[in-house]
Amino acid sequence: MLAKLKRLFQDRCPDCSEPLVAESDHLHCMKSCPNQHYKEETYFHLNLKIIYHS
Repeated sequence: MLAKLKRLFQDRCPDCSEPLVAESDHLHCMKSCPNQHYKEETYFHLNLKIIYHS
């Protein structure tokens, strides 16, 4: 039950449903699909989100 609840809050690739891998520092956060289908960059200080689909 807890695993299903945790799965609801994980960010996943819209193409292959794999969990996204996140990297972050004090300026931005980057989440990407391990299969290179999807990439999301968030810049906190600019309040900007960029999404790439391939």
